[in-house]
Amino acid sequence: MFGKKDYIGLAIEGETIRVARVRASGSSLKLIKLDQFSLVEKIGAGSTESAAVSEEGSFDEAESEADSIFGLDEEDEEEDEEEIDLEDFGTVDEDTTDMVDEADTPQSNELLMYDILSGFNQKKVHLGLNVPSGNTIFQIIRDTDFNEVKEKDLVEDLEEKLASIYGEPKSSDQYSYEVREDGSLLLASIDNESETLQLINNVRELYSGKIAVNSVVPDEISLVGLVRVNYELDPDEVTGIIQFSEKRCRVVFMQGEEVWLVSPIINEGTNQDSFLNTVFSKILFQLDTGEVPSLDRIILANNPRGEEPVDFFSENFPDIPVENLTFKDSFYESENVDPSTIPFFTTAIGSAFAASGVYEEDFPDISLLPQYVADRQKIFKLQWHGMLILFLIFLMPITFNYFYTQNVEQIESLSDDLTEMNDRIEELNPIVDRSKQMEQDLATLKGKLVMLDTLTQGSQEWSQKLQIVNEGLEDISNTWITSFAEESSGGAFIQGYSLYRERITRIVNIFDEATLMNVNNETLREQDVYSFSILISSFAPSDSIYSPSTPKEVKELIESEN
Repeated sequence: MFGKKDYIGLAIEGETIRVARVRASGSSLKLIKLDQFSLVEKIGAGSTESAAVSEEGSFDEAESEADSIFGLDEEDEEEDEEEIDLEDFGTVDEDTTDMVDEADTPQSNELLMYDILSGFNQKKVHLGLNVPSGNTIFQIIRDTDFNEVKEKDLVEDLEEKLASIYGEPKSSDQYSYEVREDGSLLLASIDNESETLQLINNVRELYSGKIAVNSVVPDEISLVGLVRVNYELDPDEVTGIIQFSEKRCRVVFMQGEEVWLVSPIINEGTNQDSFLNTVFSKILFQLDTGEVPSLDRIILANNPRGEEPVDFFSENFPDIPVENLTFKDSFYESENVDPSTIPFFTTAIGSAFAASGVYEEDFPDISLLPQYVADRQKIFKLQWHGMLILFLIFLMPITFNYFYTQNVEQIESLSDDLTEMNDRIEELNPIVDRSKQMEQDLATLKGKLVMLDTLTQGSQEWSQKLQIVNEGLEDISNTWITSFAEESSGGAFIQGYSLYRERITRIVNIFDEATLMNVNNETLREQDVYSFSILISSFAPSDSIYSPSTPKEVKELIESEN
């Protein structure tokens, strides 16, 4: 980071906008200015009373049970709704902050925000925005080691879980998650876009300067980040962060540096006398039920009532240190800021811290900055590496021209060689064409030879079989064949006569495989003869004799096809 840069934290809390301006210099931040302004009109109809959810389930039932156990019934509702005189509470010294003059009050929230942004006198304003406390549902899931789960599968599971909670699918802009070192998962989700971001989007058309929204972070996450930055936290130590506002409160429990539990919204705030008792009862209930294992420290945030809450919780938790959220001494610089007013602006300061990125490692990796906002802020920034690339691009033509000049003679020589080579190729083209034609003719010839060789296979079968019979009977006299029939199996069946019985076996031996079926003694023309029947299964040991031999040249030509 070069030089100094200012970051603005904007936090809408009820009907008030709180502003914190910090200055980043190297790896440190300094508080420059604090402001608060009253909204011209209330934004929306109030945030949804969303319950904090953990892997054990919803806390809605637990909250109702706590009211019953500690006697916090609805009998005080009418008193709670009465108007409370804020002058009785601790307030911010108007000499230390710039409050809007009643006479110059703008006519809309957009004009109010326009005046706030214009007051910074900067060409580009870097903003950190909050998601007001209670607008975010937190879930802490510990029953799975999410370090072993693929990101695609994890996102699908989370979106299914959110759809079941909200009753409709949620886009990636409406939730953020962090997989922690122990494999557990912290999930934050919102039903609607941050009210602070909506206001900034409406002002963009009015404001002539540049607006950079660096972060959109829930109040609860901002407070966790501030505690991590400013406190030494033991791994087994449980810290309770109590965030105050006019109409409701919330408690965030941390074990070591990790969020352990985010309690349900407590629908009582600093405008009501009984709110401290209610907060105390909620904490005590969660300790008794075991949802929070212990409590070693209480830190108060956005405390407008001075020492009263500190004294109250110190009395009810005598063994636990209780204090307003304090910052390191190096954080205070401006003479315009009274340190006693800082507890009233903790969420705005946390938003400024998140925007600066100076302590990015100390803040949970939870961001609800929509993708469309990030996309519209992407610009081409020339840092040192960008300048180096531009310089190299500038040098390219000069370098190319230098090397071209140095090698022009070689380039011309190679160009001539290339031209000569192209001429030779042109001369050889007719030969190449003739060679291709010959290859086609040869392929046709091979095809015909293969067909001829196939047709000649077995063409001499019966001539060879008859030749075997004739040659075999030449040496056997006084023997005659009277019948010769082909069998369906490929063999043959012969019948005949012989004057001598022993010569019949010689006839059987003529063939490779034959069976003598019968021999009968008959009288033919007053001569004793022997009739016989022989079944021939195989004439020769090999069928190759049935096919004419293929010339060696033709065989080589056929085999060269493959």
